[in-house]
Amino acid sequence: MDEKGLIWVLYSWKLKLFKGDYYAKKLTFTTFALFHKDIYSHRYFYVKDEEGTLLGYALSVWIVIDGDKRKMVKIPKEVQDAYFNVLDEPLSKAQEAIVSALPVTPLKKRRETLSFTHEKVFPVRFHDIDSNHHVNNTVYIHWAMESLVTEEEEQFLETHVPLDLSIVYKKEKRPGGHVRIQTLLEGKTSYHELYDEENTLLTLVECTWKERT
Repeated sequence: MDEKGLIWVLYSWKLKLFKGDYYAKKLTFTTFALFHKDIYSHRYFYVKDEEGTLLGYALSVWIVIDGDKRKMVKIPKEVQDAYFNVLDEPLSKAQEAIVSALPVTPLKKRRETLSFTHEKVFPVRFHDIDSNHHVNNTVYIHWAMESLVTEEEEQFLETHVPLDLSIVYKKEKRPGGHVRIQTLLEGKTSYHELYDEENTLLTLVECTWKERT
């Protein structure tokens, strides 16, 4: 990959939680990958508590980009051959159930003609930047969630936890400037569009929420 100037890039996440708030627990995380297409690679995660109860699972979708052109390319055949049928181990019944429960199709397009209920601007801080010199993928989720905290709804994140989350990364954000989040909150579902200071779409996020118990 280095010799060809190619880079693995996180394209999207899907997350499902069954409860959403856990404290003073010892959690065990397990991951497995399915490398079976020439454009996307899928990595799954699931988490259990000390009693072995399944608490949630997630799917990350990865693509390969040309490091110079910053454009998506097909995974080279020699890279495919290094993974395909080599790292793909037979799935357990529990893993098969997780794969079936998480559709791989992410949000691809922003919604049209929306009346957003929230809008918020965040400066890009030094600590938002990761070792690849762009905003860390988790920061976009923090921004989307915090856009729901307003003068009218100051307690939203204190009274709600996410159950489902889906995020697609459209363009990386470099250091400096700011991001603007437009949010539509309908009942227990929120939809977010994140833009940079040049009004370029960076990320799409959808969340389903429930009240804390």
